[in-house]
Amino acid sequence: MTDASNTPHAYYLPISPGVYQPTIHVQGAWQDTEQHMAPISGLITHELATHEPRDDMQIGRLTFEILGMIPLQESTIRVQTIRPGRTIELLEATLEIGGRAIIRARAWRLARSDMSDLAGLELPAMPQPAECEPLDGTEEWPGGYIASLSIDAAPGGREGRRQAWVRSGCRLIEGVDADPLASYVMLVDTANGIATRVRPTELMFPNVDLSLHLLRQPDPALVGLDTSVSFGPDGLGLTSTVLNDVNGPVGRAEQCLTVRHFPTK
Repeated sequence: MTDASNTPHAYYLPISPGVYQPTIHVQGAWQDTEQHMAPISGLITHELATHEPRDDMQIGRLTFEILGMIPLQESTIRVQTIRPGRTIELLEATLEIGGRAIIRARAWRLARSDMSDLAGLELPAMPQPAECEPLDGTEEWPGGYIASLSIDAAPGGREGRRQAWVRSGCRLIEGVDADPLASYVMLVDTANGIATRVRPTELMFPNVDLSLHLLRQPDPALVGLDTSVSFGPDGLGLTSTVLNDVNGPVGRAEQCLTVRHFPTK
């Protein structure tokens, strides 16, 4: 991990193709020795989006399966096309740290076509950023990643339900122009922390996955999270988010939660 005193304003430093060193800005909220899922999902998205790129295709769905705690260590991403096609492709990425597979991700890449005359939305738009007020995420969450964010929340938010605009002062990769979709995705996992039902000092509710369905390619300047958090009676939870950018709704994100008390000492 890079020393905070001379850390660049980026989440990752490129080492070699597919290999990255995380900086302190990636530090997770549950443990200070782990990576937050948000920036690493953006990094994986960058590798997926730049794998055998095709201008005639776009990513419509991304799913990340989190196989364990993500160590704050050098990270290697390998990508392959597992279902090639003329109009539909399926890509798979594996994040490895210390020789172990930590995250597996899949992306459906779909053909572009002009369907603007039939476009229509049933997803709700969020209040504009100018209508929102600053929210200090560090009052509830520790870690370098949360500290890297600027959050503006819409009026009327409560436990389990909130709308917030998120941006970061850090670029995804030092010295690299990240794919725009990756720069958007790198903030989406923040959703599980903006509308908490119970304080994270009182209860654990980490997500074991992150899935995004997109209607169009989002503008990465601001990530809008219209988020609801539900807990079931048996230790399962669900964080559901309508994703927005400055132009309106762009899709949905879902996170499956494991809800449990902290281990007794």
